[in-house]
Amino acid sequence: MGNYLEVLRHRVARNLLLSTLPARVAYSMVGLTIFFHVQHSIHSISTAGFALGLNGIAGAITAGARGSIMDRYGQRWPLRVLVPSYATSLIAFSFVNTRTSLLVVATILGASAPPINLSARPLWKHAVPKEILRAAYAIDATAMNGSAILGPVLATSISLSIGAEWSLRLCALLLFIGGTALASQSISKKWLPEVKPPGTRPLWKVPAMRLLMLEGAIIGFGWGSFDVGVPAAATLVHHQSLSGPIFAALSFGTVLGGLAGGLSSRKISSLKGMLLSYFAWALSAIPLFFVYPSWQLILVGFLIGIAGGPMQIFYWEVIEAVRPAGTAVSALAWIWAVEGTFASFGSAISGSIADHFGVRWTLSITPAAILLGFCVMMFGRGLLVKADRRPSAESDEAAIAASEDPTT
Repeated sequence: MGNYLEVLRHRVARNLLLSTLPARVAYSMVGLTIFFHVQHSIHSISTAGFALGLNGIAGAITAGARGSIMDRYGQRWPLRVLVPSYATSLIAFSFVNTRTSLLVVATILGASAPPINLSARPLWKHAVPKEILRAAYAIDATAMNGSAILGPVLATSISLSIGAEWSLRLCALLLFIGGTALASQSISKKWLPEVKPPGTRPLWKVPAMRLLMLEGAIIGFGWGSFDVGVPAAATLVHHQSLSGPIFAALSFGTVLGGLAGGLSSRKISSLKGMLLSYFAWALSAIPLFFVYPSWQLILVGFLIGIAGGPMQIFYWEVIEAVRPAGTAVSALAWIWAVEGTFASFGSAISGSIADHFGVRWTLSITPAAILLGFCVMMFGRGLLVKADRRPSAESDEAAIAASEDPTT
């Protein structure tokens, strides 16, 4: 606790934390808001899922390019261009109500999202002394996950009470405030990107990274189905208000599980910790095969978050152990690009599955994907042997830092 208070005593750290908070809340609202806006505008769950899928795949495909821009030019002008353009696109999206225009603008939104987390993450090393850097990362991750609790509730409440268009406008305002505040920080203006060592092996030539990308594709598809399956299930049973609490319970569980994982991360090797927590995560998802869309999904979502939270810490420790030198940002970005692309496919397909076959089939995709992902990791664990060790303090810090989504 003392380290956390010490972090907050630094003015630069407080400013960095507060400046990113509004944008993180906005990002946690966007997915549900897009779904509700499209569904309310043209009364089609499948089109709403397709729009969410296009938004996600555009974000995934362009994630590497947006990260490369930051690596090459720094943060100052990219943020000052991307933030207002994204906010403007959100406002424009709130006024369109035809199928084609909704799909086009949803795609533009995905492609132009400012990488707020990717921008903030490297700044912590310059905001606090090295001795309390891990505490700073933990506070930052807690703020991010806390935003994920608040955002879905706000998106659902506003969309169902006064209209999804107003939720979109609130997203635009919060994103503009947060992005502008971050870009105006002196620490952001002075940040210089990390130099990549010459002769670094491409990520796709590293067998361990290929394994992680394969697993990411499977989990991405399953999680994209969950993102659409939950609001689709709530809509079809005439309880749309359930969507926000379900996602909030998932995020709250993830916060608690992540804290637990952080406490135990040095007691076992990164690889063993990941496989054990992966197994628990797979077990926690099994009820999705059977549960009927109701308040029970809130409990299931919480349990999935509790079980999956520790795996996040171990997973990123594994990446830190097996990635090529000098690829701290690109390894994260490209794994997410693969995962995000397949998540978009899952989102796009799941709306149609819900419409034609029922929401239970849509929800069943997620536990099936998690179980398959666990099997892939078990069979390929020999490729991850470098991670079968107890992590150092430095790799713990890197793992906590890397747990933030690099595309938002």
